[in-house]
Amino acid sequence: MKITAQGWMTKVAAVTVIAIAAVGMTACSTGSSTTSSSAKQTINWWSWNPDNTQDKAWITAFEKEHPNITVKHRFIQIADYPNAVRLAATSGSGPDVFGLQVGAMTTQFAPLTADLAPLAAKNIGADWKSKLNATDQLVVSGKQVGLPWMITGGGLVWYNKTIFDKAGATPPTNLAEWQTACAKIEAIQVKCFIQGAKDDWVNLDVYQTIANQITPGTFYKAVNGKASFNSADFTKAFTIWKSLFSDGIIQSGALATTQYPDANDAFNKGQAAMIAFGTWNDDHMTTATLAANTATYGDQIKSSVFVPIAFPDVVGGAKETGRLFGGPDVGWAISAKSTKQAAAFTLVQWLTSSKTAQTMMATSLQTPALKSVPVPDTGLADPAVQKPALAEQAKQIGNLIGSRQITNADVATALSQALSSVASGQMTPAAASASVQKAIDTAFGK
Repeated sequence: MKITAQGWMTKVAAVTVIAIAAVGMTACSTGSSTTSSSAKQTINWWSWNPDNTQDKAWITAFEKEHPNITVKHRFIQIADYPNAVRLAATSGSGPDVFGLQVGAMTTQFAPLTADLAPLAAKNIGADWKSKLNATDQLVVSGKQVGLPWMITGGGLVWYNKTIFDKAGATPPTNLAEWQTACAKIEAIQVKCFIQGAKDDWVNLDVYQTIANQITPGTFYKAVNGKASFNSADFTKAFTIWKSLFSDGIIQSGALATTQYPDANDAFNKGQAAMIAFGTWNDDHMTTATLAANTATYGDQIKSSVFVPIAFPDVVGGAKETGRLFGGPDVGWAISAKSTKQAAAFTLVQWLTSSKTAQTMMATSLQTPALKSVPVPDTGLADPAVQKPALAEQAKQIGNLIGSRQITNADVATALSQALSSVASGQMTPAAASASVQKAIDTAFGK
C-alpha cells in the first residue's frame, strides 16, 4: 500500500507465511479456467505486492493448477510503480496483469485497463459481486477496473508487547497514557513510536484517524466535495497532527524517514515499540512469519509479540476510536493492450476468487476478498492478546467508516503537502485547511 497509499501508496507488508501456506493447498481451487486452448502461453504480471521474495509461492500454486500458463512476475517498489506501469501500459510493452490500489491510482489507470465485469460474470458467475468484498471501490465511471485480492483497514497502532513488558508500560488508550508509556519505553533506550513521515500515505492514514476521532466520517464527504474541509474540525485535526511532532510522540527526524523500509525495519528489529500500520501487518502475529524474518531482523524477532490496538484518543474525548477505514488493498487489473486477456483473466480470477489463493491469503491473517473464506486464528505468537485483536478487526472490516484512499489525485497531493508543511512548521493549521479546500474546489468545479 499506498498516490496510495497514495504515494498512500502504501507498500503493503504482505505475507511471508504464504510460502508455507501454498504447500498442500493447490488442489482446492474453485471456478473454471477461462482458457481452453492447450497451447502454452506466458503472461506478464507486475506488482509492488507481492514482492520478489513472496511471488514464487503464488506463481507455483497457480501454475500447478494451470500448467499451460507461465507467469513472469516483475516486482517494482511502490515509489516507482505508478510511473513504470503508466509508461509501459500506454506503449503496450508492459504487463498483462498489474496491481492497483483504490483511489487515485485506480482512477488514473482506468483508461489503460480492460473492463472486468463481463469476464467476471462469464467465469466467476452472474453473482460475482456478491461473492467478493468491496468490488465497488474498483469501479470508475461504471467500469470494473480491477478485482480485489485482499481487504485491509487503516487506523491502528501496533505495539511490541515484549518491549512494553520489559519497560513496564501499558498499551495506551489516550494521549496522556501514550506519553506515560513513551517515558517508560525511552528509559530503556528504545524509541517509543516511529513514523515514516517522508511517505505521504502513512501521514494521510494518521490524519484520517485523527479527523475520524473528531467528526467520524466527515473526512470522506469533504475530500469528495460534499462537506467543507476549511472548517474548525479539520483545522483542529491539523493542530493535533502538529502536536504529535512538537510533543515528542513522533520521533525527531521523522520527515526524513520512510515508513518502508526505515520505520518498518526499526519496528521489526525492536528499535521502536510502536508504529502506525493497519491490518496488512497481521501476519506478523504468527510464529511462522516471525521465524521466516529472522534472516532479516535477527533472532530477537522470534520472541517479539506484535499486537494491534485502536489508535489512542489524541483529541481528548474522541467521539469514536478504533473504527477502521479501508477496502481492497490490492486489486488486479488487465491491460487494455494485452493480447492475452483470456489467460490474463485466468490469473486474476485465480488470485481473487479461487479457494486456493484466497485460503493462502487468509492463512497470512489478511482478510480475503472472497467472502466464503474465513481468517483463521491459529499459529499466533500470543493467542491470549492476539485472538481478541483479530476478532475486533473482523468486526471492524465489516463496518468500515470509509475508503482509505482519496480518489482525486490533486486533492490527495494537496493534503499530503499540507501535512508535511504543518509538521515542519511551514504552514499553520488554518492555512492547511484552506489549501486543501482550494484543491477540492478546483477538483470538483466549485
